[in-house]
Amino acid sequence: MAEKTPSRDLIPVPIQNFISGATVPVDLYVKLSEDKYIMVSKAGQKADQEQLKTYESKTVEYLWVERSDYSKFTRNNLTIAGVIVTQDNLNPTQKSKVLAQASAAVFLELEHIGIGFEAYSHSKQIVEATVALIDTHRDINDLFIGLKDCSDELLRHSLAVCYISVLIAQALKWENKQTIEKLALGALLHDIGLKVLPPDLVSKPKSKMTYDELQSFEQHSYKGMQLLLSLGVVPDDVIAVVYEHHENSIGQGYPRKLRNIKIHPLAKVVALADEFANLTMGSVNCPVAKTPREALMTIEYTMGQPFNKEAFRALQMVVNKEFARKAG
Repeated sequence: MAEKTPSRDLIPVPIQNFISGATVPVDLYVKLSEDKYIMVSKAGQKADQEQLKTYESKTVEYLWVERSDYSKFTRNNLTIAGVIVTQDNLNPTQKSKVLAQASAAVFLELEHIGIGFEAYSHSKQIVEATVALIDTHRDINDLFIGLKDCSDELLRHSLAVCYISVLIAQALKWENKQTIEKLALGALLHDIGLKVLPPDLVSKPKSKMTYDELQSFEQHSYKGMQLLLSLGVVPDDVIAVVYEHHENSIGQGYPRKLRNIKIHPLAKVVALADEFANLTMGSVNCPVAKTPREALMTIEYTMGQPFNKEAFRALQMVVNKEFARKAG
């Protein structure tokens, strides 16, 4: 197989992000040195699980894709995910895992190519598949288990927030499909502003940040809003979610310290879902993940329940219904 150079023309894809058995529509490379690559798979071949495990056993963490081909790779994964979430012979954990793998391709696209119309369109496809999955499978734990192999912590968190937001909306009996998809899209992209912050700042616990670092970190919602505004096609509702997802009902959030009545209705849901995901998935600020019921108690009693009351009651319904189903 031929060697390939230079490195700036290729994008790294974590081994675990390939969907086993799926045809890969692009050439794949392994990195030999800083500026040399060898092709290991031609476009049109299937991703073989055993071969992928062999690469991992040899400490190969990534396969590399031509930058010019990357959108083709992403579209392929999204198409597969869209089909798989409708299959009756797969359980929700399996479907959630495939959706996470397809979402990982989109997040890599955002990281290496940037937010553009194509990346935004791909994000909308993820949302459509997510809503379809939750319409038929509403078990939080089953959905979360499918995310455990995500190599990107931001992706894992963003999908979890997306799942929870849709579940809350359903418990609130929101029925307008367009509204729910806007909610889910805002939830998926709520932390996109973190992509433009230094990685070492993003991975630092807030309790250890200096005053200046905290001020910089809290700019991520504003930066996310700016990124989406630059496209000129993102609905105002989605932009509001990204900008206001750290506001809370008692006016102690950021960036504008809005109180409940002034916060966008969709942002109220995502703000709660964001905190619930931090507690139940584990995060840099909550290293030990809590159970859903423990997370509810933490929000209600330790934090003083600073979120929208209707949204919180809806989340309680989701968690209690799941707990009762498993107990029975």
